[in-house]
Amino acid sequence: MHEAVMSDNVFTAQQPPASTRKRQQRAESVQSFAVRAVQIVIAVGFFALWEWGARSGAISTFLFSSPSEVWALALARIKDGTLIYGAYVTGMETLAGFVVGSLLGTALGLGLWYSRFLARVMSVFVLALGSIPVLALGPLVIIWFGTGIESKIALATMSCVIVALLQAYEGAQQVDKDLTRLLTSFGATKRQIFTKVVIPSSSSWVVAAAKLNVGFSLIGAVIGEYISSQHGLGNLILIAGANYNISLVLLGVFSLMILAFALSSFVGVVERKLLGWKLAGR
Repeated sequence: MHEAVMSDNVFTAQQPPASTRKRQQRAESVQSFAVRAVQIVIAVGFFALWEWGARSGAISTFLFSSPSEVWALALARIKDGTLIYGAYVTGMETLAGFVVGSLLGTALGLGLWYSRFLARVMSVFVLALGSIPVLALGPLVIIWFGTGIESKIALATMSCVIVALLQAYEGAQQVDKDLTRLLTSFGATKRQIFTKVVIPSSSSWVVAAAKLNVGFSLIGAVIGEYISSQHGLGNLILIAGANYNISLVLLGVFSLMILAFALSSFVGVVERKLLGWKLAGR
């Protein structure tokens, strides 16, 4: 009884006072607000300086256009629907490739945990495939899957499957070996250890790979649109560049940035849903 009371007192003593927690939360809120404010100031300052340079003649509008021209073109393209449709096509290709590549790579990476021998055999081939630039595979993928959306999804999948595989496998290898031995001594099967320990412990590695793969899958989709497509932001940028339409090129680039930010935010929401308990612990 005395030991239980002591344990409760020690546990209570380790908890920071409510006033301290409130001060910490208030300081974090102030810092987050300051970070956002500085980011907005930098962005506004950049576009203001760019616009001033274009209007004063310090910057060539033929080479760099201007924010006002890009904005006017964006409104026109949104009104006629071409920009929205292009972003939709590229977004669907990216999202589909991201989901397929992440799930496939994660399943293969975690599956290699079952057999260390198989993992050592496959390591050379995984590294060899990961060293191939996606651009080099583009013509083959177009021949195999055609010029439709399937080839873009395939390139987006190839762009992120290796990263997901390596991260998932590394996360599985980081599982506490003493814990697995303890569970084995209690009669736990390998499948039980895999489902109850390996998968939860590797979740942070899988999410980290997903954050990287958002950009990789977008690159794969755009490369596919560069090689052969009639729609999408990659096709828009390619045609605009061929016609020396700098404003349209920049509009496509900014649209890709916004699309990447939206997809990253989606991954962040998934992370909070899956790893909320870890984030709360931090």
